[in-house]
Amino acid sequence: MAKAVAHKQEKPVVAEVRTTRGSRAAQALRAAGKIPGVIYGLGKDPVAITVPMAEVVSILHSGAHIMDVQIEGKADKYLIQDTEYDYLQSNLEHIDLRRIDINQRVKVKVALEFRGTPKGAKEGGILETQTNEVEIEVSPLAIPDAIRVNVENLDLHQILHAKEIQLPAGAKLLEYSEKIICQVRTVKEEVAAVAVEAGPAEPEVIGKKKEEEGEEGAAAAGDKAKAAPAAKK
Repeated sequence: MAKAVAHKQEKPVVAEVRTTRGSRAAQALRAAGKIPGVIYGLGKDPVAITVPMAEVVSILHSGAHIMDVQIEGKADKYLIQDTEYDYLQSNLEHIDLRRIDINQRVKVKVALEFRGTPKGAKEGGILETQTNEVEIEVSPLAIPDAIRVNVENLDLHQILHAKEIQLPAGAKLLEYSEKIICQVRTVKEEVAAVAVEAGPAEPEVIGKKKEEEGEEGAAAAGDKAKAAPAAKK
């Protein structure tokens, strides 16, 4: 019911060793169409780099987890470990790349792409997805950009579990095997589920407000009596 999809990078991203530090230097890089980054891992010293923003953004949009990067004439493969965006989450500001050994497996979260219309839709059902990614352990060279999940055979009330997803050859699922990935439910079930999540409204206790108002009024009257000057005899 699922198929792994991998993206091939046409050419390596050419990176430069970065010697400047600080927010002003980073702003200058971004103004020039580049972003700062760092390479680390495998027990070696980290290396600060700059990479062309447009190329990196294009690779990220493809869903790739591995990036081919050339530094000082030498090209190698790196795991895209982390990315940082601005507060609007629209502009890439920094990237972390991790050195990898192609013979050592890595843990990554891979996006799910749901394809098709469930059979249960003909009976008034709708597809409800519980997650859009799964974590797997796999060889770096076998990491898919996404796993396509065909939901066409799902009937009304049928559930697709994590264990039913077809993974790349040699990959290991790191999720709970019975974790719900998606299911086909009726609109009424959807509404009921939302109502349960929202919780019942707290009923108004009749008489409580009046009681409180009475107590507040009595307290106010007492304060007023204390504040009033004693009558002259």
